[in-house]
Amino acid sequence: MIDNGSTGRTRIPRFLALFGSIGVVLAALDPISVFAKLETWRQEGASAFGKHHRERVVISDKGNVRLSRALATTGELAAARVWDLARSGDGVVYAATGDAGKVFRRAPGASSSWEVALDAADGQALCLAIAPDGKVYVGTGPTGQVVEVSDANHPASRPDPKVQYVWDLAADAKGNLFAATGPDGQLWKRDTGGAWSLVYDSKAMHLLSVAVAPDGAVYAGSDGEGLIYRIGPDGKVSVVYDAPQSEVRTLLIGPDGSLYAGTAADAGGGSPRPTGLFSLRDSDPRSSGSDDQAVTVADEPGAAVDAAVIQEKRPEAPQAKSAAKASAGSAAPKAASAGENAVYRIDRDGVAREGFREKVLIFSLARLGDRLLVGTGPDGVLYEVREDENESTPIAKLDTGEILSMLAEPDGGLWIGTGDPGSVVKLAAEYADHGELVSDVFDAKLPSRFGALSWRGDTPEGSAIRLQVRSGNVGEPDETWSDWSAEQTDSGRSSAQAPAARFVQYRARLSTTDPKRTPDLREVSLSYRSTNLPPEISKLETPDVSTADGTSRQTKVNIRWEVSDPNADDLHYQVQVRKEGWPAWINLTETPTTEKSYAWDSTAFPSGRYQVRLIAGDRPSNSPDEALEREKESAPFIVDHDPPQVTITPGDRKATVALIDSFTRLVKAEYAVDGGAWTSIFPDDGLFDTQTEQLTIALPDLKAGAHLLMVRAVDAAGNTGSGDALITAKD
Repeated sequence: MIDNGSTGRTRIPRFLALFGSIGVVLAALDPISVFAKLETWRQEGASAFGKHHRERVVISDKGNVRLSRALATTGELAAARVWDLARSGDGVVYAATGDAGKVFRRAPGASSSWEVALDAADGQALCLAIAPDGKVYVGTGPTGQVVEVSDANHPASRPDPKVQYVWDLAADAKGNLFAATGPDGQLWKRDTGGAWSLVYDSKAMHLLSVAVAPDGAVYAGSDGEGLIYRIGPDGKVSVVYDAPQSEVRTLLIGPDGSLYAGTAADAGGGSPRPTGLFSLRDSDPRSSGSDDQAVTVADEPGAAVDAAVIQEKRPEAPQAKSAAKASAGSAAPKAASAGENAVYRIDRDGVAREGFREKVLIFSLARLGDRLLVGTGPDGVLYEVREDENESTPIAKLDTGEILSMLAEPDGGLWIGTGDPGSVVKLAAEYADHGELVSDVFDAKLPSRFGALSWRGDTPEGSAIRLQVRSGNVGEPDETWSDWSAEQTDSGRSSAQAPAARFVQYRARLSTTDPKRTPDLREVSLSYRSTNLPPEISKLETPDVSTADGTSRQTKVNIRWEVSDPNADDLHYQVQVRKEGWPAWINLTETPTTEKSYAWDSTAFPSGRYQVRLIAGDRPSNSPDEALEREKESAPFIVDHDPPQVTITPGDRKATVALIDSFTRLVKAEYAVDGGAWTSIFPDDGLFDTQTEQLTIALPDLKAGAHLLMVRAVDAAGNTGSGDALITAKD
């Protein structure tokens, strides 16, 4: 045992309580005796992983860490926005753009570049459709034309003179075109002969989206009330869904014939859109009032860009919306709060289920295999939705503000059309071959020894997850930190191989040799044992009986204390007492208590000056060899069971009274004559403020003869003493 000066029983030197000194002496101490209970730093979920630095990895809303896919530019394209993308049967990709109303084409091949296919007189080339015979059509605004791009003469037609915007086009298996238009919310049909006919005149100002199902049914999404219409092959019109949001911006037919609908209501949520919203404003007929951002993807065409750089620009991080995600997959989607939008899947039986919800504007949808891709604004985040797992992942973040259009490739790649400035980038079909997640620095609060490191996840054939750790005694890693440990590939619990220190950090490296597969990291755990420090006693209080008023007798001494533990250990306490002059301390508690107060029944103890000693120990959280104690002695205090001494000196019709108390001040005195009523009396100086008081009792009205005078006095501890005397009144 090492003497600790005034604390006596503490088992480690006092200077170890100073954090700056611990690291200096840590290596010299017995590693078994100075370390406390085992704790675990566990990392799982989007809230934990989402804070860390990452390269070429993405994190789902459920906290799964996976390899990302690379983004690359596809060449310069002079446009402010790429409203739509389409591919012809020969592999040529078309891009409908604004604000110059041009349509660009790009032939197959990595060396190809964008060429102008149509330089329209209209301001916006808003949508594209490719008919079964290979003809390419574009819908425009604000003159509401449909132009054949693939014909060198670019023949154009207009559904109706009142049509200003052809927001979306779709072709059926027979070659008929369907146009969703505004500002009268009409759906038009152009037959193979070029003749236009009105299919449906809705109450909405605009029909924004249109899709044709394999069975020939046509779906249209509206603005204002968020309705999705179905027009059957027989021409019968019905509403298949009334979305909580006001704007159904995009529709997509799934491989099983189900319909996906994405909404893009602004911060007004589900309230109707104001009249005239789609008038050309700043050359952007689809503007939702969001601030646009510059687009930079890569300096050179084809240069790879990390798709996992997800900057924190979204209104809320994914982990902040657990309540919103709770209804995902539900057959009863909830109402949208301000700014929230969703993707709804409407099955062929008409049942709608919510599969995605975020505070974003949903501009475009696409499918890659069994994954749904969601293109959003205003922060240009691309989400991947795994419907079977009810999970969404932000897999790419563009510096542009809007992902306006997407085009899936047969090989699994994805073309992405952006807004302000307009560009087309390509998301690779393959996963990156490696990526890493570097955790924030973890503060163990005290120098600690690090133990088992483990992780939980999946590693399909050809993929791997490797973990490393490093440690140091400053909050920011620098040259004083240890090197990264050897890579651990086993997911089981093995030694972290990091020196004892206060701070620690891990690095998870994900890799794959199969570009179609990615490892999946879900949890990282690191065990550690902090240096055990003794409890800290900040307060030990005993009552000051001298301040009492004597109204109640002192039988219990209420002892209170405040104690904390640097290790957050559970504590117990031993209370001892010693009277002045006693050679040893006496235990008041037979066994240690966990309470932070003790009522000592002092009636069996003699009056005198006492001290209490509190011994606080962390044994409940530590082994006997590792447990530590800290003790503190109280200031001296009085235990007083002795009554005041009353001495009466009689005189003629008067008496002088001397009051003396051995331990506490006197607080009260009274007298009675011949058994009469008690009358208060006060010291000659007018104050009860000491242990000795002198009082004078004048009795001028006494009749001649002998009389009994009784005097009683009370001290601050509530003890009462009395005295009596005979007083003779002379004639």
